[in-house]
Amino acid sequence: MENIHILTNDRLRALVVETEETLDELKLELDRREQVQQEHEVAHLENHMKSAELSLKTIRDFLSFLSQDFKNKK
Repeated sequence: MENIHILTNDRLRALVVETEETLDELKLELDRREQVQQEHEVAHLENHMKSAELSLKTIRDFLSFLSQDFKNKK
């Protein structure tokens, strides 16, 4: 980087503007990436919930089977 002590005020102002523009671009990119990540996590959550519902149904079916088996043995 240029030695900031020898920069003119105009050049220093220009660097500040460029730096702020770059920072704004970086913030936008970060926001975009976080949005994509959130969308991915929501999609993954939906898959997890479907799997959990299927597991719960399997457990209910098994408990129903046990209950019927217990009644039949009486």
